[in-house]
Parts: sequence; structure tokens; C-alpha cells
Amino acid sequence: MSTPPVPSPRPAGQAGLCETCRHRQEVRNTRGSTFSLCLRSRQDPDYPRYPRLPVLDCQGYEQRREP
Repeated sequence: MSTPPVPSPRPAGQAGLCETCRHRQEVRNTRGSTFSLCLRSRQDPDYPRYPRLPVLDCQGYEQRREP
């Protein structure tokens, strides 16, 4: 019996605009998968909670400011 493969890190830019958006929160499940949670979805139902990636166009996009 072989062990399941370990998921590799997601390549940079795979999430499209979400990758650099200030409203994105990265969520990991217990199996090691990573999802992009749109925090705008908490106040506005027009934004999907977990958008289909890559996001190429978004009215609510705001670039994240690095510390």
C-alpha cells in the first residue's frame, strides 16, 4: 500500500487577482488543500465566498498593502 502524494504548494499567480487582494484569506483544510476565502462575501452576497479560480476580473478588488 503506497502513501498518498503530498500536495505541492500552489504556483504563484494561480488565484489570479485574489493572489494580491486585501480581501482574500487563505484557508487550509485538514487534508492540506488550500482555498481562497473572499472576505467581501461576509458583507455583500454578490461576492462568492470561495470564488472559482483564477479570478481575472472583480469589481471589489483592492490591492493588498505589504507591511
